[in-house]
Amino acid sequence: MGIPSKIRLVILLSLTAMACSSPLKVITDYDSKADFSQYKSFSFFELKDTGPGLSELNQQRIINATREELIKKGFIEDQNNPQLLVNVTAIVNEKKQITANSYYNYGGYYRPYRWGPSYGGSTVYNVTDLKEGSLIIDILDASSKHLLWQGTGNKEIDTGLKKPETEIPTYINKILSDFPPVPKSSKTK
Repeated sequence: MGIPSKIRLVILLSLTAMACSSPLKVITDYDSKADFSQYKSFSFFELKDTGPGLSELNQQRIINATREELIKKGFIEDQNNPQLLVNVTAIVNEKKQITANSYYNYGGYYRPYRWGPSYGGSTVYNVTDLKEGSLIIDILDASSKHLLWQGTGNKEIDTGLKKPETEIPTYINKILSDFPPVPKSSKTK
């Protein structure tokens, strides 16, 4: 199953965005009524992207890292009859950050008719363009197309990936670290 070049480009840019110095923030959610122990196989469903695109190399790194993580967790890739469908979405958002720095001058002034203190100030506004990248991994029941689990990794972007062959798998590992979820009743025992 080929991945469209537009999707690859978006995934690549999203991961490139995640490579800045800020930490990867991961959020996961899942259907607490789902029995994840019944699922043994997966296949990739759709890959979506919004924003600037990713390189084909990084798109493939994302797919390979996701595949490897699921296989490490005991799942088998089955393109013909999967029980789970995996969907990867990469999003890059551009935003502006505005910071204000105020400067105050305290001192006297002299005029021919008056002597007294002077209180003056100025505010300097700095506008910074930022990018925030998100990589979302959705895992669905293949027969019903019902969303079972979702993991999202968010990262502020300021530079590209220095070592994408190691950084991308690290990000995917962090996002998928809580999949499959442990039922709440098992956590309390």
